[in-house]
Amino acid sequence: MRKKKHAEHVNHERWLVSYADFMTLLFAFFVVMFAVSQVDSKKMGRFTEAFSKAVGIDVFPLNGESIMAGGTQTDEGSTNYPERHREAEIEDLRAALGNKGDLLRGMQIMQSGGELVLRLPENVFFDSGDARVKEKAVVMLRTVAPELARRAVEVRIEGHTDNRPINTGRFHSNWDLSTARAISVMTIFLDEGLPPKHVAVAGYGEFRPVADNATDEGRRQNRRVDLVVSAIAKAEGTGATTGEDLQAADAAANPAEERDAPTDAGQVDERARP
Repeated sequence: MRKKKHAEHVNHERWLVSYADFMTLLFAFFVVMFAVSQVDSKKMGRFTEAFSKAVGIDVFPLNGESIMAGGTQTDEGSTNYPERHREAEIEDLRAALGNKGDLLRGMQIMQSGGELVLRLPENVFFDSGDARVKEKAVVMLRTVAPELARRAVEVRIEGHTDNRPINTGRFHSNWDLSTARAISVMTIFLDEGLPPKHVAVAGYGEFRPVADNATDEGRRQNRRVDLVVSAIAKAEGTGATTGEDLQAADAAANPAEERDAPTDAGQVDERARP
C-alpha cells in the first residue's frame, strides 16, 4: 500500500530575501553619500595636483572647463575657483596691505574664514554724525583701492553704527547714517578704478554690533565701516582671473554700458539680517 504523499510546504517568507538585499544596498548607498560629504577639499586639491603632475594630464581643470574634450561646465561663477587659489588671493592682499605700514595706520585688517575684513573706525574716518570721509582717511582709501582693483576680488562695503538714535536734517535714523557712510567710501573706490560690478553697499545701522553698546568703548567699536573682501574666479562667461582681466571682460561684455551708462552707485541693502 502506497503512502499518501504530503503536499510541499509553501514558503511565504521568500520576500524577506529580496527585502534584505534592498536594505543592504540602501545602507551602502547612504554610507557612500556620507563618505563623499566628508571629503577634505584641501587634501583633495593636493591629491589632484600631485596626480595631475604624475600622469601629465590635468584631470580637474582649474578654469571651469570640462574634463571631456570640447566641453565646458555649465555651472559658472566662484564655485569653479579652487579653494587654494581663493586663499592665496586673500593672503597676497593681506600681505600687500601689511607692507603699507604707516599709510594705513588706524585701519584694522582681519581675516575671517575666506574673507578679508578691513575695518574703518569712525574716529579715524568720519566726524561724529557725519558721512563725509576725512581727508586723512581719503588718502588711506586711495592707498587700498589699487590693491583691490588689480585683483580678482569683490568688495562689500558695510556701514554700522551704535544704538544711540540719530535724527538730524540729513539723517533720520541710523539706517541713513550707516548707508551714507558706506556710499561715501564706495564713491572713492569707484573714482579710483574699482569695477562697479564687483562693489556692493549695505547699511546695517545698529543691528550688527561687534561689542556691547552698554559702554562707551563698545559703542566706539560699533561705529565703523567694514570692507569685506572676497576672492572671485572670473567674470561671467570668461576665464578672467585677475582684476585687470575682470575689468576688460566686463567692458567687452557690455561695451554700450561702459560708454553711455552713468556710474553704477552700487547695491544698497537697508535690511538688517539676523
